[in-house]
Amino acid sequence: MKIIGLTLLYFLTGALLFALLTGLLWITNGYLHGYPAFGITLAAGVGLALIVARRELSLIGKMLRIAPVMIAFLFAAWSMVPLKQFDFPIDPDDPRFEMWDLEGDRTVSVSQHLPPENTEPREETILFIHGGPGAYVRDFDRDFISGFSDEGFRVVIYDQVGAGRSPTVDLSEYSHQGNVDDLMEVIKKVDTPVILFGQSYGAALATSFMADYGELFDVRQIIFTEPGPLPGADIDSDHPHFKKKTTKAENVDGLEFHEVIRSPRLLLSMILPSDNRFVGQKEVLYSFGPDLQKKAVSNSYCREHEDQLLEFEHLPVNLLATMIIRETFMEAEKPDLRELGIPVLLLLGECSYVPRGFAMEYFEHYSISRSHLIRNVGHILWTTPEGRSTSHKAIMSFIDEDELPLENKPTYETRIQFIEEGL
Repeated sequence: MKIIGLTLLYFLTGALLFALLTGLLWITNGYLHGYPAFGITLAAGVGLALIVARRELSLIGKMLRIAPVMIAFLFAAWSMVPLKQFDFPIDPDDPRFEMWDLEGDRTVSVSQHLPPENTEPREETILFIHGGPGAYVRDFDRDFISGFSDEGFRVVIYDQVGAGRSPTVDLSEYSHQGNVDDLMEVIKKVDTPVILFGQSYGAALATSFMADYGELFDVRQIIFTEPGPLPGADIDSDHPHFKKKTTKAENVDGLEFHEVIRSPRLLLSMILPSDNRFVGQKEVLYSFGPDLQKKAVSNSYCREHEDQLLEFEHLPVNLLATMIIRETFMEAEKPDLRELGIPVLLLLGECSYVPRGFAMEYFEHYSISRSHLIRNVGHILWTTPEGRSTSHKAIMSFIDEDELPLENKPTYETRIQFIEEGL
């Protein structure tokens, strides 16, 4: 029993050593990439090893006693090895892309798509606001959205700061409000009446923009596709309408946590405060590579369409920005825009993995003019030929105030039934 007790004691010592490193990283917020915290942990480990070595034991006995400490030390040392980094900037050889400088030394990558010469130009610009946060505009998003230039619109698409082709900023400068202010700056540079087109998190971003700056700009119409939670929503709610997927149509399985966090260094980074200085942004950007991105996108498809997964260029997804913006997003105001007086279109996918309760909350904060359920598509509506065609038709009929191409469903009156029936 004494031997077992001593063995457990030494293993507990090893665990406490790693806990010491974690605690020091937390207290110092990963200062200087965690090297001061690691130095103190190393000194503590050496001290423990020397104490054990002084005991009257054989060499093998001493080695067995200090083995847990050595394992903890090696694990800690492994977590200190820097990961590969993603190098900025990305400068595509395409004249449609340009960098727009915004306030506060922030820069966004913008692509503009103008109507063909033989098309009568419209007054409005369609401005696409992508999801995430921390994600970017993928090739298939741009291919679909830019198609509205054929209808006479100037189309402007941008990557939010710190992801895609838009340069990173210091971790302290990421926030939901920062994204809202960036959107305001982008619209100011567009300098025409706009139709806001927000997908997923982009809907929440557009909502905060309308609350803060909407009266200052000529916003003609708003389009929301598969909106995520409203700003200020309790995204950790235990309510069944918000807790888990509520659609009966099956989507493809997405990423698991362990597939993203594949090293002790990333694991430590994710349990530290989101603005920690332990792991650099470029390390995290590199870690979320093409294979993981494809799997993350795959759950935006219905299960029977998994083999139609579209190819796209791998660009940076900024998970650190995601975590920080998510926190500030939850603290934002949930505005009531029912008196806005601007037509709003809501489009939903049948196989969405986002709990329907979040999208249905938009009925309580906007006067939604039209809403449509697009069959046989998931969270991204334009990932199949049928989805692209139906979504384009629904959007153009809304903009032009034509006849409804689909049933107006759900509505404010049927929103709860829509959730509970799992449509």
